[in-house]
Amino acid sequence: MVLASELLREVTSYVSVAACVLGPAPAWTRDQAAVGGNMVRLSKLLSAFLDQTVQKRMETSTILSRLAFETIVNVRYLIADFSPELVSSFVRHSLKHERRLHDTIQANIRERGGEVLHIEQRMLNSIDRAARMAGVMLDSVDLKDRAPWGGKDLRQKAAAVGLQQPYLAVFGGMSHNVHGSWHDLYQFHLESDEAGAFTPNFEWGRPRPQPLFALGHLALSAVAEFLIFIGGEAAFDQLRQQLGDLGARIESVDQAHESYLSGKTWPAI
Repeated sequence: MVLASELLREVTSYVSVAACVLGPAPAWTRDQAAVGGNMVRLSKLLSAFLDQTVQKRMETSTILSRLAFETIVNVRYLIADFSPELVSSFVRHSLKHERRLHDTIQANIRERGGEVLHIEQRMLNSIDRAARMAGVMLDSVDLKDRAPWGGKDLRQKAAAVGLQQPYLAVFGGMSHNVHGSWHDLYQFHLESDEAGAFTPNFEWGRPRPQPLFALGHLALSAVAEFLIFIGGEAAFDQLRQQLGDLGARIESVDQAHESYLSGKTWPAI
Protein backbone atom coordinates (compact mmCIF):
# COMPACT_ATOMS: atom_id res chain seq x y z
CA MET A 1 0.00 0.00 0.00
CA VAL A 2 2.87 2.38 0.73
CA LEU A 3 4.39 1.70 -2.68
CA ALA A 4 1.02 2.01 -4.44
CA SER A 5 0.39 5.34 -2.68
CA GLU A 6 3.81 6.67 -3.67
CA LEU A 7 3.27 5.68 -7.30
CA LEU A 8 -0.16 7.35 -7.45
CA ARG A 9 1.29 10.45 -5.79
CA GLU A 10 3.79 10.57 -8.64
CA VAL A 11 0.97 10.15 -11.16
CA THR A 12 -0.91 13.02 -9.50
CA SER A 13 2.12 15.28 -9.87
CA TYR A 14 2.14 14.66 -13.63
CA VAL A 15 -1.61 15.33 -13.82
CA SER A 16 -0.95 18.68 -12.13
CA VAL A 17 1.92 19.49 -14.51
CA ALA A 18 -0.22 18.65 -17.53
CA ALA A 19 -3.07 20.78 -16.20
CA CYS A 20 -0.72 23.79 -16.22
CA VAL A 21 0.01 23.50 -19.96
CA LEU A 22 -1.85 26.30 -21.72
CA GLY A 23 -0.74 25.62 -25.29
CA PRO A 24 0.45 28.32 -27.70
CA ALA A 25 -1.71 31.07 -26.17
CA PRO A 26 -1.33 32.63 -22.69
CA ALA A 27 -4.73 31.26 -21.60
CA TRP A 28 -7.32 28.68 -22.58
CA THR A 29 -10.41 29.43 -24.62
CA ARG A 30 -13.74 28.40 -23.10
CA ASP A 31 -13.74 25.20 -25.14
CA GLN A 32 -10.17 24.31 -24.10
CA ALA A 33 -11.04 25.21 -20.49
CA ALA A 34 -13.77 22.56 -20.47
CA VAL A 35 -11.00 19.98 -20.90
CA GLY A 36 -8.29 21.72 -18.90
CA GLY A 37 -10.62 22.38 -15.99
CA ASN A 38 -11.36 18.67 -15.83
CA MET A 39 -7.61 18.00 -15.61
CA VAL A 40 -7.38 20.36 -12.64
CA ARG A 41 -10.38 18.61 -11.10
CA LEU A 42 -8.69 15.24 -11.63
CA SER A 43 -5.58 16.43 -9.82
CA LYS A 44 -7.66 17.51 -6.82
CA LEU A 45 -9.71 14.30 -6.77
CA LEU A 46 -6.60 12.11 -6.89
CA SER A 47 -5.12 14.16 -4.05
CA ALA A 48 -8.29 13.69 -2.00
CA PHE A 49 -8.38 9.98 -2.87
CA LEU A 50 -4.80 9.60 -1.65
CA ASP A 51 -5.63 11.50 1.53
CA GLN A 52 -8.44 9.12 2.44
CA THR A 53 -6.38 6.10 1.39
CA VAL A 54 -3.41 6.90 3.61
CA GLN A 55 -5.87 7.49 6.47
CA LYS A 56 -7.05 3.92 5.79
CA ARG A 57 -10.63 4.89 4.97
CA MET A 58 -11.77 2.60 2.20
CA GLU A 59 -15.40 3.76 2.26
CA THR A 60 -14.68 7.40 1.34
CA SER A 61 -11.67 6.67 -0.87
CA THR A 62 -13.90 4.39 -2.95
CA ILE A 63 -16.38 7.22 -3.54
CA LEU A 64 -13.57 9.52 -4.65
CA SER A 65 -12.16 6.88 -7.00
CA ARG A 66 -15.47 6.82 -8.88
CA LEU A 67 -15.46 10.61 -9.23
CA ALA A 68 -11.88 10.48 -10.53
CA PHE A 69 -12.79 7.83 -13.10
CA GLU A 70 -15.76 9.88 -14.33
CA THR A 71 -13.45 12.87 -14.78
CA ILE A 72 -10.94 10.78 -16.75
CA VAL A 73 -13.73 9.60 -19.06
CA ASN A 74 -14.93 13.18 -19.55
CA VAL A 75 -11.42 14.37 -20.42
CA ARG A 76 -10.83 11.63 -22.94
CA TYR A 77 -14.30 11.88 -24.50
CA LEU A 78 -14.11 15.66 -24.88
CA ILE A 79 -10.71 15.29 -26.56
CA ALA A 80 -11.76 12.39 -28.80
CA ASP A 81 -14.78 14.22 -30.24
CA PHE A 82 -13.67 17.79 -29.56
CA SER A 83 -15.87 20.41 -31.21
CA PRO A 84 -17.65 23.64 -30.23
CA GLU A 85 -20.96 21.76 -30.40
CA LEU A 86 -19.83 19.08 -27.94
CA VAL A 87 -18.43 21.59 -25.48
CA SER A 88 -21.60 23.69 -25.71
CA SER A 89 -23.62 20.58 -24.91
CA PHE A 90 -21.38 19.95 -21.90
CA VAL A 91 -21.74 23.54 -20.70
CA ARG A 92 -25.49 23.84 -21.24
CA HIS A 93 -26.14 20.57 -19.44
CA SER A 94 -24.23 21.87 -16.41
CA LEU A 95 -26.39 25.00 -16.25
CA LYS A 96 -29.72 23.18 -15.87
CA HIS A 97 -29.74 23.67 -12.11
CA GLU A 98 -29.05 27.40 -12.53
CA ARG A 99 -31.88 27.68 -15.06
CA ARG A 100 -34.32 25.97 -12.67
CA LEU A 101 -33.18 28.15 -9.78
CA HIS A 102 -33.44 31.29 -11.92
CA ASP A 103 -37.00 30.41 -12.98
CA THR A 104 -38.03 29.65 -9.38
CA ILE A 105 -36.67 32.97 -8.11
CA GLN A 106 -38.39 34.91 -10.88
CA ALA A 107 -41.69 33.14 -10.14
CA ASN A 108 -41.38 34.03 -6.44
CA ILE A 109 -40.69 37.66 -7.34
CA ARG A 110 -43.80 37.79 -9.55
CA GLU A 111 -45.94 36.31 -6.77
CA ARG A 112 -44.60 39.00 -4.46
CA GLY A 113 -45.67 41.75 -6.84
CA GLY A 114 -42.20 42.52 -8.14
CA GLU A 115 -40.36 42.90 -4.83
CA VAL A 116 -36.85 41.44 -5.02
CA LEU A 117 -35.22 40.26 -1.81
CA HIS A 118 -31.53 40.97 -1.30
CA ILE A 119 -30.69 37.26 -1.22
CA GLU A 120 -32.60 36.77 -4.48
CA GLN A 121 -30.68 39.56 -6.19
CA ARG A 122 -27.38 38.06 -5.08
CA MET A 123 -28.44 34.65 -6.39
CA LEU A 124 -29.60 36.11 -9.72
CA ASN A 125 -26.32 37.98 -10.09
CA SER A 126 -24.41 34.77 -9.43
CA ILE A 127 -26.48 32.85 -11.98
CA ASP A 128 -26.06 35.57 -14.61
CA ARG A 129 -22.30 35.61 -14.00
CA ALA A 130 -22.09 31.82 -14.40
CA ALA A 131 -24.03 31.94 -17.68
CA ARG A 132 -21.92 34.83 -18.98
CA MET A 133 -18.63 33.06 -18.21
CA ALA A 134 -19.99 29.91 -19.87
CA GLY A 135 -20.81 31.89 -23.01
CA VAL A 136 -24.39 30.62 -22.92
CA MET A 137 -27.73 32.41 -22.89
CA LEU A 138 -29.64 30.97 -19.95
CA ASP A 139 -32.83 30.85 -22.03
CA SER A 140 -31.10 28.42 -24.39
CA VAL A 141 -30.86 25.81 -21.62
CA ASP A 142 -33.73 23.43 -22.38
CA LEU A 143 -35.11 21.93 -19.17
CA LYS A 144 -37.24 19.47 -21.13
CA ASP A 145 -34.18 17.91 -22.76
CA ARG A 146 -33.43 14.79 -20.69
CA ALA A 147 -30.54 13.58 -22.85
CA PRO A 148 -27.07 13.50 -21.29
CA TRP A 149 -24.51 15.95 -22.62
CA GLY A 150 -22.98 14.80 -25.86
CA GLY A 151 -25.92 12.45 -26.42
CA LYS A 152 -24.28 9.58 -24.49
CA ASP A 153 -24.40 8.52 -20.86
CA LEU A 154 -21.14 7.85 -19.03
CA ARG A 155 -21.15 4.13 -19.85
CA GLN A 156 -21.45 4.96 -23.55
CA LYS A 157 -18.77 7.65 -23.28
CA ALA A 158 -16.45 5.17 -21.56
CA ALA A 159 -17.04 2.62 -24.31
CA ALA A 160 -16.36 5.25 -26.97
CA VAL A 161 -12.86 5.84 -25.56
CA GLY A 162 -12.10 2.17 -24.88
CA LEU A 163 -12.84 2.17 -21.16
CA GLN A 164 -15.89 -0.09 -21.06
CA GLN A 165 -14.20 -2.72 -18.86
CA PRO A 166 -12.81 -0.23 -16.31
CA TYR A 167 -16.30 1.34 -16.24
CA LEU A 168 -17.79 -1.83 -14.78
CA ALA A 169 -15.10 -2.17 -12.13
CA VAL A 170 -14.35 1.43 -11.17
CA PHE A 171 -17.67 3.20 -11.81
CA GLY A 172 -20.55 0.74 -12.03
CA GLY A 173 -19.59 -1.29 -8.98
CA MET A 174 -18.92 1.83 -6.91
CA SER A 175 -22.56 2.94 -7.24
CA HIS A 176 -23.18 0.98 -4.04
CA ASN A 177 -20.74 3.16 -2.15
CA VAL A 178 -21.85 6.48 -3.61
CA HIS A 179 -25.58 5.95 -3.06
CA GLY A 180 -25.46 3.90 0.15
CA SER A 181 -27.17 0.76 -1.14
CA TRP A 182 -27.78 -2.29 1.04
CA HIS A 183 -24.59 -3.87 -0.29
CA ASP A 184 -22.58 -0.87 0.93
CA LEU A 185 -24.21 -1.04 4.37
CA TYR A 186 -23.62 -4.78 4.64
CA GLN A 187 -20.03 -4.53 3.46
CA PHE A 188 -18.84 -1.56 5.51
CA HIS A 189 -21.30 -0.30 8.08
CA LEU A 190 -22.88 -3.35 9.71
CA GLU A 191 -21.73 -6.40 11.62
CA SER A 192 -23.82 -9.54 11.17
CA ASP A 193 -24.02 -13.12 12.34
CA GLU A 194 -25.37 -16.29 10.78
CA ALA A 195 -28.69 -15.80 12.57
CA GLY A 196 -29.33 -12.56 10.66
CA ALA A 197 -28.74 -10.20 13.58
CA PHE A 198 -27.06 -6.86 12.84
CA THR A 199 -25.11 -4.34 14.89
CA PRO A 200 -23.41 -1.07 13.85
CA ASN A 201 -19.84 -1.16 12.58
CA PHE A 202 -17.84 2.06 13.01
CA GLU A 203 -14.49 0.63 11.98
CA TRP A 204 -13.08 1.86 8.66
CA GLY A 205 -12.47 -0.62 5.86
CA ARG A 206 -8.86 -1.38 4.87
CA PRO A 207 -7.94 0.03 1.43
CA ARG A 208 -6.42 -2.27 -1.17
CA PRO A 209 -3.74 -1.32 -3.72
CA GLN A 210 -5.64 -2.42 -6.85
CA PRO A 211 -7.71 0.80 -7.19
CA LEU A 212 -4.52 2.86 -6.93
CA PHE A 213 -2.88 0.89 -9.72
CA ALA A 214 -6.00 1.20 -11.90
CA LEU A 215 -6.40 4.93 -11.37
CA GLY A 216 -2.70 5.41 -11.98
CA HIS A 217 -2.86 3.79 -15.42
CA LEU A 218 -6.08 5.60 -16.35
CA ALA A 219 -4.84 9.00 -15.20
CA LEU A 220 -1.59 8.61 -17.15
CA SER A 221 -3.62 7.98 -20.30
CA ALA A 222 -5.51 11.23 -19.67
CA VAL A 223 -2.23 13.10 -19.13
CA ALA A 224 -0.80 11.86 -22.45
CA GLU A 225 -3.95 12.68 -24.41
CA PHE A 226 -4.30 16.13 -22.84
CA LEU A 227 -0.68 17.05 -23.55
CA ILE A 228 -1.10 16.14 -27.22
CA PHE A 229 -4.48 17.90 -27.36
CA ILE A 230 -3.31 21.20 -25.88
CA GLY A 231 0.35 21.32 -26.92
CA GLY A 232 0.84 18.78 -29.70
CA GLU A 233 3.46 16.06 -29.90
CA ALA A 234 6.12 18.57 -28.84
CA ALA A 235 4.48 18.95 -25.43
CA PHE A 236 4.03 15.21 -25.01
CA ASP A 237 7.67 14.61 -25.97
CA GLN A 238 8.76 16.59 -22.93
CA LEU A 239 7.29 13.89 -20.65
CA ARG A 240 7.02 10.87 -22.92
CA GLN A 241 9.92 8.99 -21.32
CA GLN A 242 8.93 9.81 -17.74
CA LEU A 243 5.30 8.81 -18.26
CA GLY A 244 6.31 5.55 -19.93
CA ASP A 245 8.71 4.72 -17.10
CA LEU A 246 6.07 5.45 -14.47
CA GLY A 247 3.48 3.34 -16.27
CA ALA A 248 5.93 0.44 -16.48
CA ARG A 249 6.67 0.66 -12.76
CA ILE A 250 2.97 0.62 -11.91
CA GLU A 251 2.46 -2.40 -14.15
CA SER A 252 5.41 -4.21 -12.56
CA VAL A 253 4.12 -3.71 -9.01
CA ASP A 254 0.57 -4.58 -10.03
CA GLN A 255 1.69 -7.89 -11.54
CA ALA A 256 3.86 -8.69 -8.53
CA HIS A 257 0.92 -8.04 -6.21
CA GLU A 258 -1.35 -10.30 -8.26
CA SER A 259 1.28 -13.06 -8.12
CA TYR A 260 1.39 -12.65 -4.35
CA LEU A 261 -2.40 -12.95 -4.09
CA SER A 262 -2.64 -15.98 -6.38
CA GLY A 263 -1.41 -18.28 -3.64
CA LYS A 264 -3.85 -17.00 -1.02
CA THR A 265 -7.54 -17.53 -0.24
CA TRP A 266 -10.14 -15.64 1.76
CA PRO A 267 -9.80 -14.24 4.40
CA ALA A 268 -6.00 -14.11 4.02
CA ILE A 269 -6.39 -11.78 1.01
